[in-house]
Amino acid sequence: MSVNSEWLIIVAAILAILLCLVSLLMFFHIQRLRIKEESEKNIRKITDSLHIGAYIIKADAFIYVNDRLCELTGYSAETLKQMKWQDVVSLQNLEDTALLIRQLREGKKQEIEDRLVVIRGDGSRISLIVKCQRIDGQHSHYVGTADVEERAYLKSVTDKENLIDPVTELPGSVALRKRLEHETVENPALSLALVFVDIDSLNRVNDTIGREAGDKLLQEAARRLKECEGDRVYHYRGDEFAILFKNRTRADIKMHIKRIMNTFTAPIHLHDTPWYESVTMGVSFFPEDADTGSKLIQCAIAAIHYAKKNSRGKYEFYNPGILNALRKRLELEMDLRHAVKRNEFTLHYQPQIDLKAGRVVGSEALIRWIHPVRGVISPGVFIPMAEELGLIEEIGEWVLRTACRQTKEWNEQGYPFNVSVNLSPRQLVQENLVTLVQSVLLDADLPAERLQLEITETAGADLFVMSQKLQALEELGVSISIDDFGTGYNSLNYLKQLPLSQLKIDQSFIRGNRHDQHDVALVRMIVALANELDLQVVAEGVETVEHVQFLKQTNCALAQGYLFARPLTAERLIEQLETINVQISETVMP
Repeated sequence: MSVNSEWLIIVAAILAILLCLVSLLMFFHIQRLRIKEESEKNIRKITDSLHIGAYIIKADAFIYVNDRLCELTGYSAETLKQMKWQDVVSLQNLEDTALLIRQLREGKKQEIEDRLVVIRGDGSRISLIVKCQRIDGQHSHYVGTADVEERAYLKSVTDKENLIDPVTELPGSVALRKRLEHETVENPALSLALVFVDIDSLNRVNDTIGREAGDKLLQEAARRLKECEGDRVYHYRGDEFAILFKNRTRADIKMHIKRIMNTFTAPIHLHDTPWYESVTMGVSFFPEDADTGSKLIQCAIAAIHYAKKNSRGKYEFYNPGILNALRKRLELEMDLRHAVKRNEFTLHYQPQIDLKAGRVVGSEALIRWIHPVRGVISPGVFIPMAEELGLIEEIGEWVLRTACRQTKEWNEQGYPFNVSVNLSPRQLVQENLVTLVQSVLLDADLPAERLQLEITETAGADLFVMSQKLQALEELGVSISIDDFGTGYNSLNYLKQLPLSQLKIDQSFIRGNRHDQHDVALVRMIVALANELDLQVVAEGVETVEHVQFLKQTNCALAQGYLFARPLTAERLIEQLETINVQISETVMP
């Protein structure tokens, strides 16, 4: 046998051995994967059967949630896996939650337990006791549980069916569910009407006055409801009460609803201050709307949230279209949470015209949401939604930065424009507003006098606090304007207490009938008042030459409206500038 043949045999033997080793390694690896997969299946099987929420998080984000957690939060598993605890908690919990999770991640805490108020998928709130701890040997994996707060005292109560809420002294949600289960199973031919009553301002009272005042509000609401409807009343959770009726028609229920609303017309005294409260109600019927007690509750809650989306202090009867509408709104809310990161917002600019000089001197920045599927969504739809979800600060900062950068670019191109940016009421109470504006101006390298911030009248606003914040902004060199002046009940107080430099006359006064002496007199009065106070006046809604002539007669300084241009993108505004200037020369300068 030759030497080459011997070497070939040796090499073949070595390769065979290596192949065997690789095969063995692959076999053991597959076995481990199967064991791990079986283990994960068993874990999921166990956790999905739990009556409490269970989850695993990695790097703050959910990577596993059980069915009960989805039920508690009102989000699907797929949706939760795109979120963190910080994305679902209410504003008052946001900073504390982020801090606790950071401490857990940094090893400063081995485990955490806290009460979180969660904003559910349908917009309602639920108070959960959430626990979390690090998995041994893992630096970024954590496991935890979540359960409704009332279980903290449920466990110590032997007679759960007769559970009494300690704050309101009314039967709680467990008693309601047991009662519904009994009635729907034992008396399926019985007609039931479930009315949910939401105390509209409880969360605001808790956040601004304190939980003690919130408990007082709940107690007084419970007393009034019990006096009105007797033993039919339950305290379901948080700001929600439930009232169960037997064999009542819709007309009967409307009569009861009217009586309930009348009981809340008298003020409730919180810390010796009269507080006027409103209630919103949702109604569902068994067996028309639902065939089980649990579904009956879901339908009533859906009706109440639908009613609140339209207008507080109203009521709504459940119908199948409500769930579809709420589902679409939830989808829109989820899209809104990611709209900034996905670059779906854009700014349009409506030019402002100096009626004396006859030229464009600035623009108002107006946000637009270009949804990839739904198309253009009105600010009237998504701005209130952003306020409610706590997203307005992020969106407002994006608007401010984008508008200032664009205005700086125009200035460098030889267009000496100013820019007006709207501030929402929530932004006005933002703690870092002044430092944010200062940072934005510095980053854009835009002189402060080029920026105008517009505010609107807000019912219940603390003008003293607002004045201090606006004063600090004015000291930066930023101008402050009050938008839609003349439409609120507090306009003169705003003039008296706030450091304003401009008034914007609401377009309803301009677009109205020019022969309406009331509108004419009001516009003249507003302009005269502004001139006396050395305030600049901008008229919105200018659409005709007659509007321009009238405003020039009243000595109004600036105008904006469709006569000159609709809101345009930054590029289109510059492209249309020559056309706008021709229109100005024909309508303003003659």
